Order: sequence, then structure tokens, then C-alpha cells
Amino acid sequence: MRQICGRASIVGLVLLFAAIGGAALAEDEVDPRALVKKVLDGLPKDSFEAKMTVSSKDFAPRELRMVRRYVDGAHGTYLEVQSPDDLEGIRFLFLERADQPNEQFIKVKASRSAIQVSEDVRQQPFLGSTFYVSDLVMPDLDDYDCKYVGKDVIEDRTVTLVEMTPKDADADIYGKTISALAPEDNLVLRREFFDKDGKKIKVWTVDKVDKIGDVLSPTGQKMEDLRDGKTSRLDVGEVDFEAEVTDDIFKPRYLLR
Repeated sequence: MRQICGRASIVGLVLLFAAIGGAALAEDEVDPRALVKKVLDGLPKDSFEAKMTVSSKDFAPRELRMVRRYVDGAHGTYLEVQSPDDLEGIRFLFLERADQPNEQFIKVKASRSAIQVSEDVRQQPFLGSTFYVSDLVMPDLDDYDCKYVGKDVIEDRTVTLVEMTPKDADADIYGKTISALAPEDNLVLRREFFDKDGKKIKVWTVDKVDKIGDVLSPTGQKMEDLRDGKTSRLDVGEVDFEAEVTDDIFKPRYLLR
């Protein structure tokens, strides 16, 4: 985790955890919802293309092409699996907005059409990893109650802990999440996921950050599933800001090409 102290990096998918800013506040001064909203509002809007790898000791690395662009008021992320061969051609499109419902689409090799992702699919592992599809997209703040729950120290950094609880418990895969925010570094360094009974079941941590455009973003991260001890990584590299990124890439029909 010492790399957090240096320059930062992107996850592209998990970009919702970038850009916080501001000094730490006393408990009675913390507005947790405003703090989370600042994270979402501060997401980088630079267009770029990058390579992303999803890995685990339980399967061969999944290599993906990732394209990002801010288009029509949404943070668009296009993902295309390039290897291994049996997964090549699977495509995802995420359209994320801070104050409106998000949209996710998927195109699998055997299908002639792209489908909008249902809640059931959001609760499935992403390419067989310990990340769920729902872990990779921004939350709709209107669907959650936010609460300040204290401070912690991660790698000599004091972080603010914000608990997010879904207003409709039946509509969410988790009972709650707790994010560790490091405002002085504009980052979230950890997220803990709890089931409906309040038991911690997964932990997401950042171990590498980098500067994407003018914003620090996580590029190296891992997700540990505490129920079976399995861990997966998500790493982003070779960011190309000169790549041609057009609006058409972020239309569902592009998945069918």
C-alpha cells in the first residue's frame, strides 16, 4: 500500500472512488452525503483508452480494452474482453450519472443483440472474479442513506468512514457498505461490504494509484471475499489520451459491431 503515497492511477470502472478533496472535519461538521457527492461530481472527464486486467489465482487473466468518455452528462465506460479466447468478444457498456439512474448493457458472444443488465445480473461475478458488476458502477445517491461512522488510519493516513445503507433493502445486493475516504489525497482507500444480517463479507482495497489527466484515481485494486477467502485483482495500465474516442462507442448499438 505504500504506492498510495506516490502518484496516482485509474481504475476506469471503479472511478467512482476518485476525487474527494478538502480537509478532515470534526464529527459534528461532517456531511457524509455531501462528501460522497463530491466524489461523484469530481470524477475525471478526460477521454482515453486503456488496457485492463482482471486476475486471480483461480483463473487465467482476463485482458480487456477499456474506453472512457464523458458524454451527454454521463461517465461512459466501454469494455471489450480480448483474452482468453473463450471469453473474447464479450462487451460491456456502463453509463453512470451522479443524480440519475445508471444503465449497463452487455453483449455476449453467442447473442445477436445487446441486453440491458438486470438487477440479477448486477449481482453476478464480473468475468468470474470476486468483483460483482454492481461493485464497478457508481451508486445512485438518492437510493442510499449516508452516515458518518468515525475515523480510521490506513498506511499512516487518517480516513473518514462513511456508511451507505440502501433505502430499499430488497433492491440491493448488500445490507450496507462502509467507505474509507482520504480527502487530502482525493481517494477512497477501502470499501467494506456487509450482508443483510450485518456480517462483513467482502473488502475492496486500493494498492496503487496514478494520475489520470489532472485527477488521482485508483489503478491497482483487489477484492477479497471473506466467505471463501478468494481474492481478485483489477489493474489498469497503458493509458492513451491520444486515442480516437467518439460518442458512438457509448451507444448500445456499438456493442453489436
